[in-house]
Amino acid sequence: MRIPTATIITALIIGSVSVSTAQAACEGTNGRGWGTGRGAGQFEMSTRDKICKISFPGFIDDVRKTRTPATDVTITRQPKSGKITVVTGQGLIYTPSAGFKGKDRFCTKNTTPKVKGKSLSGCITVSVR
Repeated sequence: MRIPTATIITALIIGSVSVSTAQAACEGTNGRGWGTGRGAGQFEMSTRDKICKISFPGFIDDVRKTRTPATDVTITRQPKSGKITVVTGQGLIYTPSAGFKGKDRFCTKNTTPKVKGKSLSGCITVSVR
């Protein structure tokens, strides 16, 4: 039995769309202002995503052109409609409460032993749609 080429191509395209939709993840940025205590991150996710992985804010060295992640995290304001988990060496994971849709906000103060005497502070808003 011979399968027409158009059928194979259509199946590949539909399969690709299904995979990319299933692997959709939250998107966003930590934003600016963390060094002055006014960090303002914005992330967006769908309820299908289940979790939102968020990188640590970082100390920027403009001279050396390097970024040092501030991996020691203190949650200064918990989200009202979800929870935050700190994953050592990887970042933060926001998990919305079951059935939640809307905006949720949490705040952190971050440090690292690699940058002595300084901290980064701010808040992140996650929009769940």
